[in-house]
Amino acid sequence: MNTLLSDLRLAARMLFKAPTFALLSIAALALGIGANTVMFSVANTVLLQPLTYRDPDRLVFVDTTQLDNGAEFPNSPPDFYRMREREVGFESLAGLYRQPMNLTGGQEPERIRVIRASADLFPMLGVKPVLGRVFTREDEQWGASRVAVISHDLYRARFGGGDVLGRTLTLDGQPIRIVGVLPRGFSWLGAEAQVFVPLSFAPGDNLNTHNNYFLAMVGKLRPGVTVEAARAGLRKFSAELQAEFPESRGLGFAVTPMREIMVGKLSVVIPVLLCAVAFVLLIACANLAHLVLVRSGARAREIAVRVALGATRGRILRQLLTENLLLSALGGAAGLLLAFWAVDAINALGQDVLPRMRPVTVDGRVLAFTLLLSAATAALVGLLPALRASSPDLRDALTDAAPGATGGRHRLGAALVVAEVALSLVLLAGAGLLLKSMNRLLDVRPGFEPRGVLTAEIDLPARKYLDERLSRAFSPLAVARASAFFDELLARVRASPGVSAAGAISSLPLAGDNWGTRLTLWDRPLPATALELPSMQYRVVSGDVFAALGIRILRGRAFDGRDGAGAQRVAIVSQEVVRRFWNGVDPIGRQLSVGAPRELDPAAPEGAPLEKLTVVGVADDVRYGGLDLSPVPVVYAPYAQGAQGTMTLFVAARAESPLALAAALREQVRSIDPEQPVANVSTFTARLDRAVAQPRLQARLLGLFAAIAVVLAALGIYGVMAVGVAQRTREIGIRIALGARRSDVIGLVLRRGLLLTGAGVVLGLCGGMALTRLLRSLLFGVAPGDPGIFLLTVLLLAAVAAVACWVPARRAARVDPAIAMRTE
Repeated sequence: MNTLLSDLRLAARMLFKAPTFALLSIAALALGIGANTVMFSVANTVLLQPLTYRDPDRLVFVDTTQLDNGAEFPNSPPDFYRMREREVGFESLAGLYRQPMNLTGGQEPERIRVIRASADLFPMLGVKPVLGRVFTREDEQWGASRVAVISHDLYRARFGGGDVLGRTLTLDGQPIRIVGVLPRGFSWLGAEAQVFVPLSFAPGDNLNTHNNYFLAMVGKLRPGVTVEAARAGLRKFSAELQAEFPESRGLGFAVTPMREIMVGKLSVVIPVLLCAVAFVLLIACANLAHLVLVRSGARAREIAVRVALGATRGRILRQLLTENLLLSALGGAAGLLLAFWAVDAINALGQDVLPRMRPVTVDGRVLAFTLLLSAATAALVGLLPALRASSPDLRDALTDAAPGATGGRHRLGAALVVAEVALSLVLLAGAGLLLKSMNRLLDVRPGFEPRGVLTAEIDLPARKYLDERLSRAFSPLAVARASAFFDELLARVRASPGVSAAGAISSLPLAGDNWGTRLTLWDRPLPATALELPSMQYRVVSGDVFAALGIRILRGRAFDGRDGAGAQRVAIVSQEVVRRFWNGVDPIGRQLSVGAPRELDPAAPEGAPLEKLTVVGVADDVRYGGLDLSPVPVVYAPYAQGAQGTMTLFVAARAESPLALAAALREQVRSIDPEQPVANVSTFTARLDRAVAQPRLQARLLGLFAAIAVVLAALGIYGVMAVGVAQRTREIGIRIALGARRSDVIGLVLRRGLLLTGAGVVLGLCGGMALTRLLRSLLFGVAPGDPGIFLLTVLLLAAVAAVACWVPARRAARVDPAIAMRTE
C-alpha cells in the first residue's frame, strides 16, 4: 500500500510538472470516455435492462397480418375473445386500445390518456395496485364496466393522496368509479396513461365485429414455448377462423417479442452510435499514445539516470503505468461528470426521440463500465510507450544521441496517424450518409404546407354529441350535434384576426395511416371476395380543411355548404386513387363506396347501408403515414355525411401568427361548451419537427462524433509532422545549405503527411464500405455506398491533412542552416 501511494504521489508530481500535457490529455480522455459513458447509459436503459414487467422475455405482441403482402395491423375484438379461450401457446392474453377522454368536474376540463384493457393485462404484467384492486372478468361485462384504475400521478395530482376508492371520475360525461390505484412509476411501454378502464362493448356494438381492426393484443408465452411455436399454433388457429368466417380469409397472425416493438430502429441506431463513440475514443487514445511517446523521448535522460542509479526495468515500467493510470482515472472522472450532465438532457427528450420506460441513469453497471473503460484506456495508451521508455539505451540517452533512437517512435507515430485517418473516414462517411438521408427526407414534398398552421385535437363526448338511436340505424344525422359544434367553432375561428382558413379532419398528415378500409368502385364488376377490393385510407373533414392545411385541389372542387347531411353524398379522392385505379382518367362524377358490399362482406352489420359517393374533386397526394412512406390512396368525405360515429377531429387554422391564435381557440371552444377541453395544441411545424426528431438527432450525433474525430486526427497529423520536423532539423538544415529551395522543403513535409493520410484513406475506404452498410435501414433515398459522400469525405480529409501539415512544413522551410548545425 505504501509503495502504491508513493507511486501515485510521484505520478502526480510528474503530471504537475507538465500541466499542458496533463490538461490536454485529461480533456481528450474526458471527451472520449464521457461520450462512451453516455451512449452506454442509453444502451443500458433501452437495450440491456429488462422491461419493467414480470417475465419480460415471455411477453409478445400479436398482430393481424394480410397473408398476400405481409402488412400488419391491429386485431378485431371477436378474434381476441376467441383466441383468449383457445390453447395457442399463451399463458394469458390481453386486449387493449387507447381512447383519450375528457375529464370534467374539476376547475378546468382536461383531455387525459385512457387505455381500455381486458382483465388479464395487469396480472400478466405482474402489476399490483397500491390501493384497491385491478379489473376482473366480471368488469368486462357491459353495465358493470364503469370502473377505473388510475395512475399514481393522477392520484396525487387530482386527489392529493388519501382514500379515493369509490370516488368517481367524470369521463366523457359519464361517472366512473375508482376501484384501484397503480404503483408509482408504472407505465405502459413508456406511454403515461392516466386512467385504465375495462375493455367492454355494448350488445350489438359495431366495434365488436370483424369489420373493425383496432385492438392491440399482448400475450405471455407459456414456460418453454418459443415464439416460433406460438406462430405455429396461431397458423392452425387462423386456418380454423378462415374456415368458419369468410371475412377472415387471407388473414393470419404475426407474433413479435415485446422488446422488439419497444426498441424498433434503436436496435440499429444505438449500436452504430456506440461504434462511433468507440472510434472517437480510439482516435483520442492514438493521439495520447503519440503524446506519451514524445514525452517519454523528452524524459529519456531522466529515465536513463534512474536506471544508471539502480532502478530496475520493472520499477520504471510500474511508475510509467501508474502515471498513465492516474491520467486515465482523472479523464474518466471528468467524463463521468459530463455523462451526469448529458443524461439529464437526454431525459428531457420525448418518446418520439428515445422511447423508453424508465429514465436514463448512470447506475452501477454504467459506473463499472466507466471504470473498466478508464483502465483499458490507461493500458491502451501507456503500455507500449512505457515498455519502450523503460529500457533506454544508456549511451544514447546520456550523450544526447537521440536521433538514432527516435526512428521506432516516429514509425509508431506514423502508424497511429494512419489509424486515426481510417477511423475518421468511417465516421465521416457514416455522418455524411445520415445527413444526406435527413436532407432527402426534409426535401420530400409532403402534399401540404405546414408553415403558418395551428392544430388542436377536440374529442366530443358521445354521450352529449352522438345520437345513439340514429347511430345504431347508421344515419348520418347521428352526428348532427357534433357537426353543428364544429361548424360553429370553425366559423368563429375563421372570423378571428389574421386567420385565412380553418377546417377540421379526422387525422392529420404524418400522424399515421390509421383509418384503413376497402374501396368499392362502381364503374367495374365486383370481385369475388372483399379481400380483392383495393385498400385505402379514409378521412372525414369539416370546413375548409384543404386550404387550412395547404392541400391543393387539382380537379373539381372542395367541399362547401352544399354538402350537408341531407345532400347528395360526395367524396374527394387523392391523386393516388386516380393514378392507381382509374389510370389517370378524370374521375369527376364517378361513384365509389367506403367499405365492401354486404354480399362480399358477411361481417358487415345488419342494416348498414353502403352509400354511393360521387367524386367531386381530386386532392393532391398527402403523406399521412410519414415522410419516409409513399402516399397511399385516400378518400375524403364531409363530416356531416360520413362521420361513421367518430367524435374526434383535429382543428387546423392557417393564420399570420399561429401561436397567438391558441388562446383564442381555447376561448372559442369554452364559449360554445364550457366542459369541452382542447388537447395537443401545436403548430404544424412543431409536429413536423417531432416527426423527424429521431433521424435528426442520430444524424447530428454521428456528425458531432465525426467532427471530433476529424479534429483529433488533424491534431494527430500535426503532432507527428511537428515532431518529425523537430527531429530532422539538422537534416533539413543541411538540405537548405546544399541548395534546396524552401518550396522543396515544404513539399517534402507535405508529401510525407499526405502519404500517411492516403494510407489511412485506403484503409478507411475498405472499412467504410463495409461498416456503413449497417446504416442501410436508417437511410432514406441514399445508398450505403454513395460515391459522392465517400468522395467528399476523402477530399475533406485531404484538405484537413494539408492544413495540419502546412504549419510544420512552413516551420521546416524557415530553418536556419547555421543554427541547425550548431544544435548538434
